[in-house]
Amino acid sequence: MTPTPALCKMLFIMRTGKIIDIECRCGFLLFRYFKAGKGRLIKCMIGRLSEDNVGLSGAPTFSRPLCPNCKKELGIIMMIHGEPALKLNQGTIKSIRI
Repeated sequence: MTPTPALCKMLFIMRTGKIIDIECRCGFLLFRYFKAGKGRLIKCMIGRLSEDNVGLSGAPTFSRPLCPNCKKELGIIMMIHGEPALKLNQGTIKSIRI
């Protein structure tokens, strides 16, 4: 059985990614996220969260989660490529670039 191109891409991403800590500007650890690829963090796919201190995994679509510490809005949960994802407000989290 030969692997499909989508499976090969997923395995490549899993090898080259990193787990990063996402913090609010107030310093509270929001979640740990598996970041694949280079560049800024624009959106977080909910399925790639390894530790969730905000409660994103059960949140409904179009909800706007808040930082538990300072109550600032983190972004909006949307469906992106058929998966729930948090589209981040860039001013709320500490800037992360890989």
